[in-house]
Order: sequence, then C-alpha cells, then structure tokens
Amino acid sequence: MPHKFRRRPALFAAACLAVIALAGCQRKGIEELVSSELFSLSMGKMEDQIDLFQFENAMVERANSLTMRDGWFYVANGNAGKVMVFSSYGDLIFLLYNPQTNPAPTNLGPSDVNAPEVTTRGFVAYPFADIGHVAVASDRTLYVEDAVPDVKAVKDTDRGVTRSRAILRFDRKGRQLGSLGEEGIGGSPFPYVSALYVTSNDQLVVVCRLPGSWEVFWYSRDGAPLYQVEISNSNLPAKPERGVTQALVTVLPDLQSPLLYLILSSYKDVVDARAAASASNDAVTTRAYKLDLRTQQYIPGFVEFPANPPHRTKAGLKTIEIPSPPSDLLGVSTGGYFYLLAYTDTNLYTLQIVDSSGRVRAQRRVVIEDSELAFRDIHLSSTGIIYGLLADKSKAHVSWWRSDLLLKGE
Repeated sequence: MPHKFRRRPALFAAACLAVIALAGCQRKGIEELVSSELFSLSMGKMEDQIDLFQFENAMVERANSLTMRDGWFYVANGNAGKVMVFSSYGDLIFLLYNPQTNPAPTNLGPSDVNAPEVTTRGFVAYPFADIGHVAVASDRTLYVEDAVPDVKAVKDTDRGVTRSRAILRFDRKGRQLGSLGEEGIGGSPFPYVSALYVTSNDQLVVVCRLPGSWEVFWYSRDGAPLYQVEISNSNLPAKPERGVTQALVTVLPDLQSPLLYLILSSYKDVVDARAAASASNDAVTTRAYKLDLRTQQYIPGFVEFPANPPHRTKAGLKTIEIPSPPSDLLGVSTGGYFYLLAYTDTNLYTLQIVDSSGRVRAQRRVVIEDSELAFRDIHLSSTGIIYGLLADKSKAHVSWWRSDLLLKGE
C-alpha cells in the first residue's frame, strides 16, 4: 500500500517551495563530467620523460601529440624525436627513438624484432626527422608522420606548397613496414598533414591542408590507395547566401563507411562596429555535410550543430553579452555521434553529444584549467572517450573523461 501522510500547511508549503527551487536549479545547471588523471610525465630527456620546452617558458616549435588505443597511450614527442608507449598506469612499455637526439635508454632493453613473441618492454632506434601525428591500428601497427629528406621533397607550384611529409609504418615490435605516400607504399610525399585517422576496419585516412583546399587520402590496411579527393571552396556542398561568409572548418572521416564529414561554419557579415558589438551567436551556423567517396557525391541533408550561447559578463553596472566562438568538434564515434566542446567561461566548457539528426543526446560541464596550462592536446577515441595530454610548466598529465558512459545503452 502507498504510504499515506497528513499535510501540515506550513511544512507542506515550504517543501513545495524547496522542490520548485531545486527543479529550477536542475534546469539551469548542468552536471559536471569529471576528469581522471591516469599518469603524469616529468619534463626532461630520459626515456620516460617528455621534452616540451627548449628553455624556461618557451616551447620548441615541433609537434607533440597523443593517441590512445585499447588502453595504451602513444605519446609522440616531436621535440625529442621519439614515440613513447605507456600503459594506462603510466608504465613505459615501448620506445621508438632517434639516438641522435635522445640519450640511450637505461630502464628498457633493446627489442628483438626477430623474436617470435612480443617483448613487453623494449626500444628500437629510428632516425626520426620531424615527428608529427601518430595513429594506431587494432594489431598495434603504428603510423608516424615524419618529414622526408630535403632531396625527396617536391615543390608543388600549382598549389603553392612543398610536399615533404611521409607516413612511416612500424609493426608492434618496431619493425619498419615501408612508408606511405600519396600513391601508397613508397609514394610521393604528402603536403601539410592536418590529421591521421584509423577506421574501425583498420583503414588509414590522411587529411591534408593546402592554402586553398583540403586533400584526403584513404588506404587499405595493407597500404593500397582506395580513395582520394580534393575539396576546395568551389565544390562545397552548399552555397552561402548574400551577406554570409562560409568557411570549411575541418574534414574528418566516418569510422565505419567510406564517407567524409565536411564541417562548414557560416558567419553573417558585419557592416559596422555597432553591429559587431550587438552581434550574437545566432550569426554563426555550423553544419556537417556528408561526402560519399564511392560516388564522389554529397549526400542530401546535413546535421546542424547547436549554437554556442554568448558569454555574459559585467561591464560596470551593466551585464553585456560577448559572442562565443563556435564549438570545437572533437570527433565522431563509431556510433555516429558528434562530440562538441564549447567554450563557456574561463577554464569551463560544455560538452554536447549530438546524434545524426542534430539532437543533443547528452550534455555535461567540463573543467579544463587552460589558464594553468602551457600545452593542451585533446582527442576523442572511436568508442567515445575524451582523452588528452595537458602540460603545465613542470609536468605533462595524461587524463581522460569517460564520456562514453553518457550514452550507455544507446
């Protein structure tokens, strides 16, 4: 039987007010998605340290990045010319390093690439020149972007770029598998590489950025070229209206099908300073369009992302609204969900998970201490986990946010 009670007017009224107030707070507030620090790296040149600074407070102008696969973390330290592989507990498992820019490892033994079994801890030397992005396949094949020797670089005068990048391949024991170029294994160099992706069936996608266009190269797991496309402002899926400026923000692949997502932001043109001061985020629209690589045709329709609300702040006795930048797209999970990170306030962001119809399926607050960071590299795993390499002046921290749990049961 349901529990019966007698209403006491004063207490009942107070309870009702408390419930209403709580409901209002819940509507306005957003629950926080708390990060977990998995391990940290000290600054330095030893095998389990990261070299981010040339001297105090000055970063070296080389790429440093992070990728995760099956609980292992691959830290590409371009400044030192090495790739470190860590367990989720921070144990150094494997090291690929340039002996010209790193001291000899002291806590690891050299890997026997001819051994039938994979050693759990070891190192392999390789003369990296300028490490960029890294990616990992399910069999732990490691892809490392690097510079080609100057004599092999190709000046492309038509596109105004120098094609000087290659994708090196290593198996799980550090054996070289041959480098990838535009035409596949041993092909000509790529231009500037914006990102590397590995799909759910271990196909590699190389996204390149040129001054007036984007180029995408799609390869089989064996390195054979499958698709290639160039996307410029002249062949975008939508034409801007009068008074609107359109920008192709990024291009990224679907992880299960040979499709590309083109992220286009449209901005209303501002004609004077007064209009700029009163502009709101309604002036910015961001949409994702699909390009089918099998047909080289755009799929009708688009996904429109939620606008990032303006930031409110005090200016004397007045409260003013400052337009916020568009949300950053962290990536697309294998389930086809878009993960957006919107700037809300100092050190505060809003995570939104959007489905293919543009509906927000989950929303959380995310705290990232940007004001205390000297370096930040954040990514999305294929399963929907946000992870990143966050460095202050003394240490680099590898953390994650279990955003995959927000859609549990979807």
